Amino acid sequence: MQRTLSSSEHSGAAIRRAVLLALLFLVPAVQAMLPIDDPDIWWRFRMGEWIVTHRTVPYVDHFSANDLGKPWIEYSWIFALVVYWVHSYLGLVGMVYFIVLMGLSVAYAAYRLIRGGGLPIHAEVALVAMALGAMKSLMTPRPWLITILFFALELNILYRVRTTEKDKLLWLLPILFFAWANFHIQFVYGLAAVGLLFGEALLASCAKSLGWNLAVPALSLRTLALVTLACVAATLLTPYHYLLYDQILSYMFVQVGAFQYLSELHPMFFRSPGDWLVLAMTLFAAFALGWQRKWSPFSTMLLLIAAFVAFRARRDAWMIALVSLAIIGDTARSVLPDKIYHFSKGQLLVAALVSLTVLYFIGHNRGIYEKNLQAVVQEKFPVQAVHYIKQNRLPGPLFNHYDWGGFLLWSLPEIPVPLDGRTNLFGDRRIERSLAAWDGRAGWESEPDLLKARLVIAEKDRPLTTLLKSHAGFKVVYEDHNSVVFVGEPSSTGK
Repeated sequence: MQRTLSSSEHSGAAIRRAVLLALLFLVPAVQAMLPIDDPDIWWRFRMGEWIVTHRTVPYVDHFSANDLGKPWIEYSWIFALVVYWVHSYLGLVGMVYFIVLMGLSVAYAAYRLIRGGGLPIHAEVALVAMALGAMKSLMTPRPWLITILFFALELNILYRVRTTEKDKLLWLLPILFFAWANFHIQFVYGLAAVGLLFGEALLASCAKSLGWNLAVPALSLRTLALVTLACVAATLLTPYHYLLYDQILSYMFVQVGAFQYLSELHPMFFRSPGDWLVLAMTLFAAFALGWQRKWSPFSTMLLLIAAFVAFRARRDAWMIALVSLAIIGDTARSVLPDKIYHFSKGQLLVAALVSLTVLYFIGHNRGIYEKNLQAVVQEKFPVQAVHYIKQNRLPGPLFNHYDWGGFLLWSLPEIPVPLDGRTNLFGDRRIERSLAAWDGRAGWESEPDLLKARLVIAEKDRPLTTLLKSHAGFKVVYEDHNSVVFVGEPSSTGK
């Protein structure tokens, strides 16, 4: 005989579900609530400031020591504006909470991918938590946060259209791509997803003409073609127009060396739990596709592309995580009974209160205050060294490491840097050559930027720092816990 739950038991179960939901949303938010130590955020502050001052976007380089006037585009120009404004008005604390807000938004969009599939709420939360755990290292102030959010929103639209076979929602996509193309160049992944949906409909149409019947959603081929063209056209509505695609082609076929020297572009080494979560989500999605017992060209190709992108570069793990959630949710909707648990307003309020309370105490415990955040910046970046250089008016040319270039571009604008985080400006060869010099490899004395330098700002533990300390052509004029400042004469290492 089945026992009927009492009202108190129903109430307790409802509260537990609300708390479970709150804990889910805290997965990315807690990871985001950390001090700002990303080396790229500083040059984005500088770009945002320049755009505000000049009321236009840069088409050539205005900042580096050797490439002034060279064609260059800031394809994430709106992101640069946003973070500059946040930092200007709210400081580093504002930046932390901006990332927290992005993390919460990503969590919500990811959860919507699997909702409505009929899975038990505990299974939904567990799967989304795995996906968010796979992405936790990406909760940093980079424009890829916008791409993750927009891609999740796009998948929600695409799979809803495939489920309902109502294509009106597709016309939201050109609006999404208009914003996306102005925020981040990885909108191209989103275009690939739209193209796959169109390709599936085209394949079904061709198969039907040959007498074969593919079990795919009955969507209008004409509408899909128009939407796809509209999405492509929307990506051209930026200050850079076709130049965005020129940059994409450059990244794909010319600047491939970045996959060797940038750790974020390295493949997964499976030395961290997040890498194994990515693999688990991929396997779950593949199993879900097989469970459907019918071929889904769109989901199959999307999974293959996402797996290639994610396993090629660890920073793109978000793609396979989101695609896996969408496929699992789509499978659940097709094979499981339609038993969806709906959260009441009271439960959502409890979840929000629990989340905000936990975030408050975590922020307090981690010292998320402006003074503490500035102290972390001083610990990681050459803040005091910059102050010494300004105070003593030391002249350039300057030589610096790639990791500190963005900070120096922001904090020491009067002396152009030879190298910073803008990989699409400097190219693979120059970056690799500079990194080799800082590693003290053979031939470091012939590094052109070092030969011209009258000022070197070096990290204390770099091999080149030790070599310069024993070199007659350079003299240490300042040293602290993390940096050493050298002065010398141009071409001094060549003597």
